[in-house]
Amino acid sequence: MPDLKAFNLPFQEAIDYFQQKVNLPAKGYADLMGAAHSRAFVVAGATKNEILADFRTSIDKMITDGKTITDFRKDFDKIVEKHGWDYNGKRGWRTGVIYDTNLRTAHSAGMYKQMMDESEFAPYWRYNIGQSKEHRPLHVSWNGTVLRYDDPWWKTHFTPNGWGCKCHITNHSKREIEKNGWTVSGSGPDNGTHEWKNPKTGEMLKVPNGIDPGWDYNPGQAAGMYEQNKQVMDAYQGEKGWERLPDARNNWTWQDYERLELVPTDHTKTGLDYSIPETKEGMEAALNQILAGKEKVFSFQSGDFGYNINVNAENLAKHIAETDPKRAPYLSLLNETMQNPYEVWLSFEKNKNTGKVVLRQRIIKAVELGGDKGKNLVMVINSVGNQMEAWTMFPSTGPTYINKQRVGTLIWKR
Repeated sequence: MPDLKAFNLPFQEAIDYFQQKVNLPAKGYADLMGAAHSRAFVVAGATKNEILADFRTSIDKMITDGKTITDFRKDFDKIVEKHGWDYNGKRGWRTGVIYDTNLRTAHSAGMYKQMMDESEFAPYWRYNIGQSKEHRPLHVSWNGTVLRYDDPWWKTHFTPNGWGCKCHITNHSKREIEKNGWTVSGSGPDNGTHEWKNPKTGEMLKVPNGIDPGWDYNPGQAAGMYEQNKQVMDAYQGEKGWERLPDARNNWTWQDYERLELVPTDHTKTGLDYSIPETKEGMEAALNQILAGKEKVFSFQSGDFGYNINVNAENLAKHIAETDPKRAPYLSLLNETMQNPYEVWLSFEKNKNTGKVVLRQRIIKAVELGGDKGKNLVMVINSVGNQMEAWTMFPSTGPTYINKQRVGTLIWKR
């Protein structure tokens, strides 16, 4: 396996990416899928915290100090001897997988951060095959593909795209593209998908052809989404922490749009889950099940309108725990709230704490709990920049509170 010092490690963005991960004991790589690997440090088969911590220290040193696989193998032998770890596979293959996977994804995430910072003057990204003896046929067909940095194709095809994949992405200015005679494609190659059954969960997943299962994500973008989500939720100061700008349309109400004063209630599909503990750890564990992972991008599309909002289990659990942990049972209603809203409002508002003006989106929904204490429940989900900012839910006793949220521009209605 070639030495990764050609990647010019270390560099700070790669170090930052790796150091933001949390240790997660796991029996196999498929315990986590896709973007979840950007937030968790996993060594398949390392189920004890002590072993994982030692591997974490070693890989951190490899990335920070630019060490080689020879250096890692020395650490590997010491860790195995210290803990009596019975690992699968031969030593050369096992060490290669651990070292290669962690350094390549860290390098990829670091490069993504740098390229995004340079996207204003180098907005074109090019797919390049690596120096492997054998190449995957579809990777060869992607070689030389040039797309804008914000093309959706990069969400699933930003390298590496599988075990041992050595392909890489480079960024270029318009002048470079013209000088080399490269063609900028209008969209990424569509090679279809195939179904893959997760041996851990039994879940059937659609995987883009040419990409190994679990590798159809952008490491840097996935890690960045967590940080963006955390920043948005940390900036939330409750509704009293915001000042709506005085533009006329920015202050229209449900009356201006001739909407019903009372938001109609939907029959809940799931009901409340009173088994969810009222602790941050308990709610985060429940959300990992609800989201089928540590985070999920909820997509809603109706005609020309749509939204994609990222929800992170750790950040949302922290938000609920710090504001009102008694709302834990309502987490079971998250999916139906995001995927079947009643209204969506937009307004420009200034955060009184930071002074920053942002475009805030509110998703409005009400559900009828029926026999569940005979209450109706109103929910408001706030988002900023495609990141969930806050989630408020309360028993519906009248229109006063909810109608304070139905202000701004009504961009979608049922």
